[in-house]
This record gives sequence, structure tokens and C-alpha cells, in this order.
Amino acid sequence: MKIILFFVLLYLVVFFYVYFRQESFIFYPDVLPKDYQFVHFGDTAEEIYYQPEAGVTLHALKFSVANPKGVILYFHGNARAVDNWGYIATDLLPHGYDIIIPDYRNYGKSTGPLSEKNLFKDARYIFDQLAKEYGTDQVVLYGRSLGSGIASSVAADTSPKLLILETPYYSIERLAGESMRFLPVGILLKYKFRSDLFLPKVTCPIYIFHGTEDELIPYQHAVDLKVLVPKIDFTTIPEASHNNLSQFDLFNEKIGEVLGC
Repeated sequence: MKIILFFVLLYLVVFFYVYFRQESFIFYPDVLPKDYQFVHFGDTAEEIYYQPEAGVTLHALKFSVANPKGVILYFHGNARAVDNWGYIATDLLPHGYDIIIPDYRNYGKSTGPLSEKNLFKDARYIFDQLAKEYGTDQVVLYGRSLGSGIASSVAADTSPKLLILETPYYSIERLAGESMRFLPVGILLKYKFRSDLFLPKVTCPIYIFHGTEDELIPYQHAVDLKVLVPKIDFTTIPEASHNNLSQFDLFNEKIGEVLGC
């Protein structure tokens, strides 16, 4: 009886620990000083601030081109901040789009209480601001890893030009369930990121890129999204892992084809 009680108590300890600490398992932000200078990007990066609500500031970097054919709104992964993610502009700028890379709340210079609802709300707010400036049909939504679910949530309720998802998950709920099979993640998780519910509602073209050797988000997640939404244009990058798709010619050629339209 004592052994059973011990394991029950242990299970409850693990359950509540994961529940109250789940943000630390999902989000790995770097916080930047307010006076931080992005000197490693030279003169190419412009700092922009958005205020979706009182007391909340969203910081973003903007990279511009002459005579842009639209704008790419890029939602980055779960680690670091825009001082690290700004490098993607080097790969994307040649395709003729301005690029906006925002930091989530508590990342970089952004502030405000973090929640799944707030992440989706903030993303939609920035999209709406860009739609006013460029036109809704000239905004490309690009989500990488964690950002794939955020980009998908915006695309489900709007009409962007394109939706590009790099190394996406079916849902965070499923991803967590695969690594914590002994816990009822459906009840436990405050962050579910149900891309599987968003993507069937998306009306614009959808492009997915995923490596077969992805060690963080299994390749099968992307395969199942394609099954769920057959219209998805799915590019498999053989032997690619989670963080190195841009090192493969197939990825760069396809991105160029997609953004060339």
C-alpha cells in the first residue's frame, strides 16, 4: 500500500511540476537590454515597435528592399531573440520582399504576459498593421518551428498571399504527448498550438518544408499535415535535420520558386 501511495504522490508531483513549469519547457527566450544595438546587421536592420494593447510592447526588426513586391512576416522558433534570427534576412531579401521579424512577449525587447492566446493575438495585430501598409494579398506568412503554429493561426482567419511553414508540428499537444506518454497532456497543456485545426481553414497556398532527420519535430508531423490538407505543397528535404534546411540546395531552390511568384 505504501509503495502504491508513493508512486501516486510521485505522479502528482510530476504532473503539477510540468503544469506550472511548462513555459520553461517550451520557450527559451533571450532578453535584450533596451539600448541593445544590432550592429552585426550593419545598416540593414530597422527597429520597429508595436503596441497591441496597453502595457505591451512588441519589438521587431525590419529589413527593406527597393520597390518591394510585398512583405514577409516571419515568426521564429522558440529559442533566442531577433538578434539571432535576423540572419534569415540574408537568405530572403534577394527574393524582393521586405521582411519583418517580431519577437514574442518576453523575448528580446518585447514585453507583456505570455500565453497562447496572446501569441495568436499579437501575431494577428502585426499582420493587420502590415496589411494596411502593403495590402493583405501582399503579406507572406512564414512560420518556423514554434512559429509555424502561430503563422497558421493567422492564416486561418485572413487572406495572405502565401503561408510557408518550415519544420512544422501537427500540434504542440501531439508533440508533447509523444515525449510524455505517461501524462494526460490534453488536460495538462496550456499551450496546444493546434495547427491541425488551423490549416484546414487556410485558403491561400500552403508550402511545407521538413527534413527527414529532424530530431526535434518528427518528419511524420509534416507528413500527417499533408494528409490532413492535401492541397499543401510539401517539400521533403532528405537527410536534413531541424536547423539546417537552408544548407540544402533543394530547399533554397524551392523557396526561390515559391517567393518568385
